[in-house]
Amino acid sequence: QFFQKLTFQQGKPLIIKSPPHTGRIKLLLEMYPDARFVHIHRNPYAVFPSFVHTYATGLPFGRLQRTDQIDWTERIIRQYQELHDAFFEERSLIPAGRFHEVGYEELEQDPVGELSKLYAALDLPEFSHVEAKVQNYVQSLSTYRKNNFPELAPDVRQRIASEWRRCFEEWGYPLF
Repeated sequence: QFFQKLTFQQGKPLIIKSPPHTGRIKLLLEMYPDARFVHIHRNPYAVFPSFVHTYATGLPFGRLQRTDQIDWTERIIRQYQELHDAFFEERSLIPAGRFHEVGYEELEQDPVGELSKLYAALDLPEFSHVEAKVQNYVQSLSTYRKNNFPELAPDVRQRIASEWRRCFEEWGYPLF
């Protein structure tokens, strides 16, 4: 209801970035039958340390229970797998013309070009109306630097390759 109120108040569709929604396609379609979906995939070997960092540094501030004894490796591997199992099972429910998928690496290399493709794929209003603002925004990020993480331990890398294999295969990332 909150999102519906915001949509009504703003007079335009909302854009909601929520990774957990990746596994809620059926529910979202029930709530918003005209929804459009954008899925940005990324190499699972890059996703894992990013999740560990986020969970280990951010979640302790938003929880009432202790988080220092949580096995982040187990939790992240399980949650990512459950999330993507649901995604792969439900994405076929999305009507044609309402789903667009892009690799993070392609988006990073050519954000303006990839957004243009997204607008066309989802039949959004003319990209030319927002292109200059997007270019300015991209330029404002020129000094941004991504986090750098140490190389994954061989046993963790093997587990990710094994348990997230379908993600590697679906998106063409090398297993090793």
